[in-house]
Amino acid sequence: MKRIFYSLSLTLMLGIPTCGWAQSDSGTDANPRIMGSNNIPQSYYDKARQVVPPATGVTLSADSTYGVTQKNPVCVGDKTNPKSRNVFSFLNTLRGPQGQEISYRRMGSCCPFKTPNGIANGMAVLNAYEVTWINNPKPMVVYINNYDEGPMSTPFGLILAKP
Repeated sequence: MKRIFYSLSLTLMLGIPTCGWAQSDSGTDANPRIMGSNNIPQSYYDKARQVVPPATGVTLSADSTYGVTQKNPVCVGDKTNPKSRNVFSFLNTLRGPQGQEISYRRMGSCCPFKTPNGIANGMAVLNAYEVTWINNPKPMVVYINNYDEGPMSTPFGLILAKP
């Protein structure tokens, strides 16, 4: 009974947008409509930066919308690894424009979309992460799709960590 209730309530909450496209009420790219709360302390993310190795095969993106818009998220889905580990592995490959170490934290979920890999009736949500670095006046919001696989690139303006 709980499972049916959860599926129905999640489906109603998410709506039925097309795959990879956020609903119109998902806020703006710079100010997404965040669902849920995030009470995880920054120390959790700092520890992940220390213990989770950077992803391999990540390339530089020349697309100014990649990863920083709801319609063009970074896809880190992988059936062989836990989803949060994939996210941390991807984020650990990133550096600020001049090679600065970044800091990140999950803002919450947003931007529901339809995918065959979704958790309830083919629906899923993006995760929005706030990324900061030294001398950056405004945090960057990076949108991550934990459910679908895809080639990973840096969000526009960021670079790769040196191995």
